Amino acid sequence: MSTTATATGPASTLAPSRPFGLRDRIGYLFGDLGNDFTFILASAYLMVYFTNVAGLEAAHVGLLFLAARLVDAFTDIGWGRFLDRHRPSRLGRFRPWIGRMAIPVGIASMLLYVPFTADWAYGAKLAYAVATYLLWGSICYTTTNISYGSMASVMTIVPAERASLSVFRSIGANFAGLFVSLVPPLLIYTMVDGTSRLDPQRMFAVAAVFSVLAVLWYFLCFANVRERVSAPVDVAHRRSFGSLARSLVTSRPLLTLVTANIVIMLGSLLMGTMAAYLWLYHFNDGALSGPAQLTSYLPGLLLAPVAARLAARFGKKEVVTASLVLAGGLYIVIFLLQITSPWVFIAMAFAAGFGIGFYNLMVWALIGDVIDDEERRSGERDDGTVYAVNTWARKLGQAAAGGLGGFALGMVGFRAAETVQTPATIQGIYAVATLVPGILFLVAAAILLLAYPLGRRRVESTVQELARRRTEAEASA
Repeated sequence: MSTTATATGPASTLAPSRPFGLRDRIGYLFGDLGNDFTFILASAYLMVYFTNVAGLEAAHVGLLFLAARLVDAFTDIGWGRFLDRHRPSRLGRFRPWIGRMAIPVGIASMLLYVPFTADWAYGAKLAYAVATYLLWGSICYTTTNISYGSMASVMTIVPAERASLSVFRSIGANFAGLFVSLVPPLLIYTMVDGTSRLDPQRMFAVAAVFSVLAVLWYFLCFANVRERVSAPVDVAHRRSFGSLARSLVTSRPLLTLVTANIVIMLGSLLMGTMAAYLWLYHFNDGALSGPAQLTSYLPGLLLAPVAARLAARFGKKEVVTASLVLAGGLYIVIFLLQITSPWVFIAMAFAAGFGIGFYNLMVWALIGDVIDDEERRSGERDDGTVYAVNTWARKLGQAAAGGLGGFALGMVGFRAAETVQTPATIQGIYAVATLVPGILFLVAAAILLLAYPLGRRRVESTVQELARRRTEAEASA
């Protein structure tokens, strides 16, 4: 279905496009492969690389992660605002930036893991970590990811097709997660005197290869997707950022979804940040972290064929809330059982992964519902800005996870310079990796259940209202 609808103002002229179809879905899948070949690598291994290879204090790394997300408040939302207001080319408003920024993202990611900084003075290697992390995350990744995520709303106006893009995006993320989880641990960890350790040169080689692959995935996305919904170019009559901000801060759907996303990302990424330490010290086998991370991604792939149907029947909010209750409850049980068998732990975490898996499949469709609701309220679509606000919230959860992970390591007595940790420290790592995420998932479920208003009936009503407005606008044009 090819569309050229626009909320307000004269439309830009997009290049002629084929109808929306499977090629767009698969192309969109490649975009999140590109995102997550650098993002998941950093989420899973950058903290342990900074502490165990570069020799940085865990608290300093945590502070860096948190400070970078404060910077992202300006870069994410600023870039989203730029995308909404700049005059697009015939290739579209968002799509060209995926091609333009693919190579810079890959280079910036690779620079994070150069091993020779370990021999520098502490201040110099900390400064290098700050500079390269901001370059990758706050500049290069921001411009690519926000352009990519915002693009879904202009590839089609059909709600079911947008939901399919969310599912395909999540399939791409899960495939990336499986690969990033399984392959690096087999290569980057070595046994030295009976102790599992991270090898610096191998880590850099893996990061370089993953950067090249990320660039390839981005270009495949750029080549196979198309924008079809023309965007307004009469920016002089668009509402100011102050007016937009006032509208967004009164949007209950956006505020509650942002809050829930922060809590969910905090739980998921805190669990991911601590996983490397859990497998190195609690189970004394870093290589098993690969099979263990299957529990985070394989459930999403198994759910993908039925996720859209479940959401259509029961509602996205309703099923996501139930899935978070499942995940939170199981992680609390894992903590209470104090599991020592790695395979029992993996089996129970796999069951909990179905709860988080459904959330990951539907989260991008949820933000699409919020964008539609904001258009219903204001009469304008600000896809880039609204998406950027949500992305920043998710990054804030990521930063808090990294920051709290670093502080938590210090609180439980972790010492970066020591290869053997005390039993109390190991027990503390286990608690932070299981009990804390379990509680946070239950908190997020309560937020969605009690405060998020976009249940199935309201979403259907909004879609019908927007369709009526577009029909009237076309009839009067």
